[in-house]
Amino acid sequence: MKISKLAMAATLCAAAGWAHAANVDFSGYFRAGTGVSERGGTQVCFGLPGADTKWRLGNECDYVIEPVFDTKVAEYEGSGWHVRMMPGVYRAWGQTEFGTDELVARFGQAYVYGDKIAPLANGTAWAGRRFYNRLQTGINDQFLENNDGDGAGIENMDFGFTKASIAFMMSGRGGANNNRFSVPVRLTDIKTVANGAFSVYVTPSLQTRSRNQVTDTATPREAKGLAVGAYHTLGGVLGGELLGGVRFDKLGEATNSRAVLQQTGNLGAGTRFDVVAEYRLAHAANGLDSRWTAIGGRTDTHITGPFRVLVELGHDRVKPDGQDLRTMTKLTLAGAVSAGKDAWSRPTLRVFVTHAVWNEAARKVLGQNWVNGERLQQVYGDRLNGTTFGVQTEAWW
Repeated sequence: MKISKLAMAATLCAAAGWAHAANVDFSGYFRAGTGVSERGGTQVCFGLPGADTKWRLGNECDYVIEPVFDTKVAEYEGSGWHVRMMPGVYRAWGQTEFGTDELVARFGQAYVYGDKIAPLANGTAWAGRRFYNRLQTGINDQFLENNDGDGAGIENMDFGFTKASIAFMMSGRGGANNNRFSVPVRLTDIKTVANGAFSVYVTPSLQTRSRNQVTDTATPREAKGLAVGAYHTLGGVLGGELLGGVRFDKLGEATNSRAVLQQTGNLGAGTRFDVVAEYRLAHAANGLDSRWTAIGGRTDTHITGPFRVLVELGHDRVKPDGQDLRTMTKLTLAGAVSAGKDAWSRPTLRVFVTHAVWNEAARKVLGQNWVNGERLQQVYGDRLNGTTFGVQTEAWW
């Protein structure tokens, strides 16, 4: 036991010395909170079954902890070579994992990259596990594009008129005889007008399989997949940015088509706003369609010193074939104390009240199709509205 403790102490000391000598950059993201429902018990979050997202402010029933450690370990011909690690945590309230409700960490990112490589058009070569191709809207936390996972690629090769990226992504954790891979291709920074740029994302996915030589069984064939997204940003509009985009993805006979519009900007000197509108048509393999429409917005107003007031209103509508129209409207009022007067100043601590109303068609299916649905149904399954109160902190650095 003494030898084990001494070995552990020596290891920790060596790691601390290495981190100091290697000049590790420390960054990350964090959010956590707690709250109650008006009926008693833990805060539950409001989301409409069949919708792709929910509205975030005062409506996040989870923990996210993503510390990132990045160190340059070598230089060669003007390029820097780095190792990046992120032992992250995501845990929805009430979720258990490995038999516990404690916060269990896993490596969401662990990869090596070399940047500014001249023979690769000053691009970045990388390999490992990472967050990749993330294109996100803010107030509903939606990833319009997302290819997180294990793989390798070359990113942001600068050809003057565009920056090009390509990767090969495939998890090695699946079975030996069956897996899927994707080849995300991205073209960004295609200049259009002043302050305007166009981006294209194309991601085919295919099955790779073999026959099991132990059981002498063939692996069933899976459908091919393809996703194509096109987005245009225009800066300087209303003091912010206008994003417009369309996306189509297909897996066998199942398809999704969507259009999204987001505008950020300023209302006077102290108020920042963010508005998102989206329409999505999902066509299932059985021939049935589901339509989702969402529109919502948030204002974030500086009052004085570190104090802010935030308001968020969002409305969702879902119409599955052969079923009644489902609707939900969510409103949050929040007061915040932040480390600065800008809307993005962090850390921030918020106190909020959230109220949501929904129709009878939504009430009948509150527990379906999303992580917090069962908890929402357990508290408000006999009603058409609900209110929660809570506190939340958020930081990035």
